[in-house]
Amino acid sequence: MVDKKDIVEQPGQARWLVTFADISALLLAFFVMLFSMSSLEAEKWQAVVSKLPNADPSKENLRPPPNSAFNVTTVDVPPALPLGYLSQVLEEKISQDEVLGRAQIHRLDKLVIVSLPTERLFLSTGATLTESAKEALFRLTSALAQMGNQIDVYGHTAPGGSDSASVMQNWRLSLARAIAVANELKRIGYQRNVTMLGLGDSRYDHLDRDISDDRRRQLARRVDIVIHPTAGEP
Repeated sequence: MVDKKDIVEQPGQARWLVTFADISALLLAFFVMLFSMSSLEAEKWQAVVSKLPNADPSKENLRPPPNSAFNVTTVDVPPALPLGYLSQVLEEKISQDEVLGRAQIHRLDKLVIVSLPTERLFLSTGATLTESAKEALFRLTSALAQMGNQIDVYGHTAPGGSDSASVMQNWRLSLARAIAVANELKRIGYQRNVTMLGLGDSRYDHLDRDISDDRRRQLARRVDIVIHPTAGEP
């Protein structure tokens, strides 16, 4: 005859089931977390969706969600004409122009700079463009408008007095002349944004010191049209 104590479950015989259940629950939670963090790549998603019947991968509701709330938008820089080609075109335009014939074109780093002498552009010592200057800028803008390159306009003056009033006067004159040229370019047909700066005589020391002082002062009184290698913003 079998004693009852022989058929009663002894303590500790089924505890492994509890441990197994805990491990299973932890693994399940781990894989659920991994699945929630995963995301489909856009190209693979489109490839899969395109093979589904009656699927249109171009529809917005079929696109996978973004991987992150901090996705960076891709910025496409519009193409612009090569600066070497631009230099040749501008040299032809300027060389044939009576007013701009004394302008200089030079390369600086990745820029093309067209330096226009102010005595051919403005009335007296002010910032009012002459009629001949407007006609010359019209011919120049016909080339600039077709380029699409970013353009800046910088005004310069020759050194004046060292007192604050003279410095401020030079700065205002250089800025007024830069604005006058930029506004004329816009009025004629250059439709992109133009940056205007008045630099006064701050770049005078950049001129060649081996030339005469009179020549340096003449070169200092100018308006620079700075052409960038990238396209300007509309």
